[in-house]
Amino acid sequence: MDDTDRKIISILKKNSRTAFVKVAERTGLTEGAVRARVKALVLSGEIRKFTVQTKEEFSGIVLVNTFADTPTGSVAENIRSMGIDDIYETSGNYEIMCFIQSDSVKSLNSAVEKIRKIKGVRSTNTCMVLR
Repeated sequence: MDDTDRKIISILKKNSRTAFVKVAERTGLTEGAVRARVKALVLSGEIRKFTVQTKEEFSGIVLVNTFADTPTGSVAENIRSMGIDDIYETSGNYEIMCFIQSDSVKSLNSAVEKIRKIKGVRSTNTCMVLR
């Protein structure tokens, strides 16, 4: 990955729907060259997904503490199976961090309650995103 690829990724991170023609104008490449580079970035795994963010009323960061005898990866996979995609295995006081967006506090709380019931979860700490 070179500086041009990084610039393309930066543009697409701000708005993944930016037309390749616009990306080409900003990078000095042709539209075809941008298309080829994006395809290569996807195939190499540098770009893992394109996503849509909606206007959600509530976002939360859920920190998950697991039991030492439970593989962190299996807990993370169980959380992912709930439809939560933004999951990170971390170092520090919590082994897993996940970002949850919902349309209400009630649905956010429901997701946290489901996480708490997953085998291997010792505790959770939920932080509401204010802005």
